[in-house]
Amino acid sequence: MKRLAIAIVLLLLMVFAPVGGIKLALATTSEPAGQYVVKIINVTASADAYSYIYKGQYYKWYSYHEYFGKYELAIGNSSYYQRERTYLRFNLSEIPKVAEIANAEVCVYVAYIKYFSTPMNVGIYNITNDWKESYTNPAPTPEVLFDNKTLSKGWVCFNVTSYIKAKFPEQSVFSFVLKLVNESIYNYAWIYSRENAFDKPVLKISYYVPVAVSSLVVNEPVYSGIPSKIYASITNGGNVETNVTFYLKINGVPLYIENITLQPKSTETIVETWIPTMEGQYNITAEIVGNGVSDLITKSVQVYVNPYRLFYGLTYLYENGYEKIAPQLDEFYANFTATVQELEKCGVNLGDLADDVKWIETNYNLTKAEYAKFLEMKNRTALFLSGNRLYTYSVMVHIRKARFLAQDVVERIEKVLPVLQETLVKVEPLCHPQVNETNQTQTNQTTGNITAPSNGTTVNQTANYTIHITKVLIDLSHGQYYFTRYGFTGLQKDIEELGWEVNVTYAPLTYDELKEYDVVILTNPKTKLSDDEISALRKYVKDGGALFVAGDWYKYLSEDLNILLEGTGVRFEKTELMDDDRNSGKPYYPFVGVYNRNCSITKFIPENWTMYYNGDTLKVTGNAIWIIRGYESAYAVDADGNIVYEKGSEPVVAAAVTFGKGRIVVYGSSKALSDAYYGKYIKSNWPFVKGALLWLVGEN
Repeated sequence: MKRLAIAIVLLLLMVFAPVGGIKLALATTSEPAGQYVVKIINVTASADAYSYIYKGQYYKWYSYHEYFGKYELAIGNSSYYQRERTYLRFNLSEIPKVAEIANAEVCVYVAYIKYFSTPMNVGIYNITNDWKESYTNPAPTPEVLFDNKTLSKGWVCFNVTSYIKAKFPEQSVFSFVLKLVNESIYNYAWIYSRENAFDKPVLKISYYVPVAVSSLVVNEPVYSGIPSKIYASITNGGNVETNVTFYLKINGVPLYIENITLQPKSTETIVETWIPTMEGQYNITAEIVGNGVSDLITKSVQVYVNPYRLFYGLTYLYENGYEKIAPQLDEFYANFTATVQELEKCGVNLGDLADDVKWIETNYNLTKAEYAKFLEMKNRTALFLSGNRLYTYSVMVHIRKARFLAQDVVERIEKVLPVLQETLVKVEPLCHPQVNETNQTQTNQTTGNITAPSNGTTVNQTANYTIHITKVLIDLSHGQYYFTRYGFTGLQKDIEELGWEVNVTYAPLTYDELKEYDVVILTNPKTKLSDDEISALRKYVKDGGALFVAGDWYKYLSEDLNILLEGTGVRFEKTELMDDDRNSGKPYYPFVGVYNRNCSITKFIPENWTMYYNGDTLKVTGNAIWIIRGYESAYAVDADGNIVYEKGSEPVVAAAVTFGKGRIVVYGSSKALSDAYYGKYIKSNWPFVKGALLWLVGEN
């Protein structure tokens, strides 16, 4: 839907209008012809001050009182300050002389009232204009009371319509005084002055203008280099013909000027085309002057980058990207296709790779189709604006899709092709026995599976060979601390480099899910394993599954892990391995490095290899075998600090066991599988983990 909306907008933008002003005798404003246009403005006080009698004897006058960054004026009486009065002056020169006043109110913001229990009835009176903010003596004398209100906190407005209406336009400056109607009342209030940062005194005027700019409309959004229409309506609500000059200005610079004769009771609309040259914020003003008329409306408009230029730049970017990757795409796809064809000739069932192969074939063809569509439209739909060649969205979208599809296809082939090629190497002697009779003889003696150790490919020696990708499930449904805090990208990347597939689960473990995976990795759970989850895991292993389970030191070791391992011959101990001599900074961050070289699990671990470790020790009995021990300098303690294993005992930290039809590898450190300590843990532990994973799936 979003793409459709963009396309519609761009289609509309392609309709270019001729440049020049057009005068229409149309009423495009909401104001009906024959009525005046109503204007409402707030005129801030041009001057204000207050006066009082100090202790009943001394006359005082101040322009304002400052109180913690606020600027205020006083009204009322207090013990020291009597007859506090506020003076306000307003200048209405911005209102057109032809305007007719409809309503006028002086509004002040009451910030403070001393006693709410004593009502303050305040009146507004007109005064002469011969006073100054700096100092005036004597104070102006109140004349006529026009309105009175009981003060309350917040805005309070006093109606002075009759006075303003009677004096305007002959008089444009008006002064008032606010005071208690009964100045014997003991209470006072503070109102904000014009010097305050906000809530200044204002004279709110509503007036009717016989001739006015009644509306200003800009077709938005506006783009640089693309024409945009501006509509300005002028209304004459009076009974006589009026001549005015109309100005349309962009940031104060006239774009269009016209002398207009407005008939009585009519509205005319000027339509002008504007082509902005640059992006940014612009102020558009429609203004009329003449015959005592002066009125304007200003609208702020954001001009955006020309979409055609943007699409041209993106098209250029995507086309270059596609041309760089296209040779690699074609080469990879040719190798991929040839390998798939050879495998099919040999009767290999693509199995777990069937969906990937289909996806690659479909999207390679789609990539080529999108690129061909781009080439077809590139010249046919090109635009030329201001001497520049530009492209529309419809051109850009095809090369964009081709560019990213090409990348996706290359990445998928890079993942799948090594598995297909190694599978072909394994099955080719069976498919072409004359090539290697020795291999044929050896293969004919095989009744099990042919396995590609480095990528998890298994070829079943049946009527049709089937490719199988080893799948690993990592449990994160139990708030595993080290994986959630430090991550496990190193482990995942290393496993995927074997050609295996890694998935993560955040849902409770069930047998139906577990049985879909070749290996399950369960690090120390922070939340409890349910009885159903433990039963599902045990059944999964007994039925032939593979489990890599890791613990933690005594403080955080989950008791559920020993319930899970019951009867296997391996048990986590509530201990912590320590080493004062060989560690990464603290005794409880020991190194380990004594390996059982009689087990294939350790075959990838180099001689004299040291591994980072932080965790507990294991108890190994029955058919279980130890895989890794601590150094002679290592020892283990329990939660009370008691030494459980002395130095020289070389405590066991990793073990392996068969259980039912499946296999289990147990390791005392979950941290060792995480990205902790800048990835040093998993980097040093990976040779062991790699051997353990391959042993778990039977690839010895």
